[in-house]
Amino acid sequence: MVGDSDQSIYAFRGATIRNILDFDKDFPGARTILLEQNYRSTQTILSAANSLIKVNPDRPAKNLWTDAGDGEKIVGYVADTEHDEAAWVGRKIDELVDAGRTRYGEVAVFYRTNAQSRPFEDVFIRTGLPYRVVGGVRFYERREVRDAVAYLRAIANPADDVSVRRILNVPKRGIGARAEASLEVFATARRIPFSEAISRAGEVTSLATRSAHQIASFAELMETHRAMVAEGRRADEILDSILKKSGYVAELENSKDPQDETRLENLVELLSVAQEFVARVHTIDLEPGQAESDQDDADPDDSQTLDADDSLPAFLEQIALVADSDALPEEGDGVITLMTLHTAKGLEFDTVFVTGFEDGVFPHARSLADPKELAEERRLAYVGLTRARKRLMLSRAVVRTTWGQPQYNPASRFIDEIPEELVHWERLADASAGWASSADSRSRAARSTLDDDGPIFGSGRGSVTGIKRVAPGEAGHLRAARRQGAAQSVRAGHRAGDQGVGRKCHRRRRLRVGGHQAAGAEVRPAGEALSVRA
Repeated sequence: MVGDSDQSIYAFRGATIRNILDFDKDFPGARTILLEQNYRSTQTILSAANSLIKVNPDRPAKNLWTDAGDGEKIVGYVADTEHDEAAWVGRKIDELVDAGRTRYGEVAVFYRTNAQSRPFEDVFIRTGLPYRVVGGVRFYERREVRDAVAYLRAIANPADDVSVRRILNVPKRGIGARAEASLEVFATARRIPFSEAISRAGEVTSLATRSAHQIASFAELMETHRAMVAEGRRADEILDSILKKSGYVAELENSKDPQDETRLENLVELLSVAQEFVARVHTIDLEPGQAESDQDDADPDDSQTLDADDSLPAFLEQIALVADSDALPEEGDGVITLMTLHTAKGLEFDTVFVTGFEDGVFPHARSLADPKELAEERRLAYVGLTRARKRLMLSRAVVRTTWGQPQYNPASRFIDEIPEELVHWERLADASAGWASSADSRSRAARSTLDDDGPIFGSGRGSVTGIKRVAPGEAGHLRAARRQGAAQSVRAGHRAGDQGVGRKCHRRRRLRVGGHQAAGAEVRPAGEALSVRA
């Protein structure tokens, strides 16, 4: 038998590590031969992996080595938010490709759960980086995301029969195919939209009493949320309400299917998309010299105009633009691979980003109280690190948004298990952050300084969303041949006028998240180069 006990990561599928650990007990006299020479990674990467995995108890001792040399140091980065983390990943890939050190097809981005792919997809779409999602589907194509968007479309446009019929019995509410067929016959005979037939279900004599009652409840649910649209309620409020009141969230929470936990995480991420959209459109233009405190004196009419941009139809338009630009053409250099760590087993890439190194994210929250599950999470980290051939990047975010609330997760314990001399930290958390990791404080001297013009993706301290700056003549980071289509989508999706393009004024952005006002993110003097939000 050939196997590696340090790469046993599929317990959730029924695999058991005892098949390897107890082999010599099951077959007395068996001889064990250690295969310790590695032909893939550099010694720096292997030393980090060895140091990490040796913390696991009751494992057969082995020490990977290679004659390929030490190679580059591991690069670490502590971002303010998950969006800054994604922006940094995009920036590093850009730098490596522009320098001719790698190709897109030799780059992989790993994350613990599928829901974490969304910020990376957003950055790659908006900056024109070609990518593919392996072992899953793109965020806006996932079933639960499509269901939630169908709810929103049916609320915004009652005549959207496709969306209405998609969610009529999602989650299951006892409206069967026969009842739906009766409604369709009624709608066709009277030449009315399917949703109107639902609201007039009392006139459909062929419906069973139970079905008629369930359809009436569904009609009331939809009318309640259409009234919210008419009242001008924000897109994130409507999404949060419909996911809960429809019973969709409750069904996933109460499910024993382990896949439903992932589906719930994707819905949480979609709500974050809506909240980010609302925060983004709550932008106030300031005339040159106008103080930020003057915003309370802004013209009420201006506020009403801005508030209209956070409506449900505007949000649906935005995600439609992002989803449509998701189909970027593959290029000669291949595409960046996005995948979960479980999917990565058996693969290898020149450059690997392992993201989300935070306790509660990786290792996953459900493993923190169970030593066996925590040991498997560590094996999963070992697998992720050893996928890299030449260079390895580790990153985490100080704060992530979950159900609209900031979650401050401490640095992953796995970071402390990697020798500090193997890692070069490009950026660390602020010293004032009480939840900063010990690795942050011990390696603070390694923090690299930013260029005079600031980081390309604007992931500096205090930023909320990334900014990609393209100075005149610097085509290396926005090559027309590669990114023309994506740039058009960005301009359409974010309204070039909203970004201050061509305006002779200063721009400040203020965000409201969870009822609290965040710091302004950007001040840009007249004539500065085009800024496109990453």
